[in-house]
Amino acid sequence: MGVTSVVKIKADQGAEDGLDELVALARMIAYARQVAQDVKLQFATNCLDLALEAVKQEVGEGLTKELAELSSPVPQVSVRSH
Repeated sequence: MGVTSVVKIKADQGAEDGLDELVALARMIAYARQVAQDVKLQFATNCLDLALEAVKQEVGEGLTKELAELSSPVPQVSVRSH
C-alpha cells in the first residue's frame, strides 16, 4: 500500500465520519422538532422543519433510507449557497 492509498483511505473514513455526524444532527433536529410540536411551538417547529430539510439535502441521496423516518412536511427546496 502506497502513500496515496493511505491518504485515500483516510479521506474515505473522514467522509464517512462526516456523514455519520450529519445523520446524528438530523436525528437531534427531528427530536427537537417533535418536542416543539408536542408543546405547540409552531414557529420553532417550522424553523426545525427547515433545518431538518437542509441537513437531509446536505447528506444527499445516499442515506435516504436512514433518514426516511425523519420526514417533515416541508417541500424540498434548494438551500445551497451561491
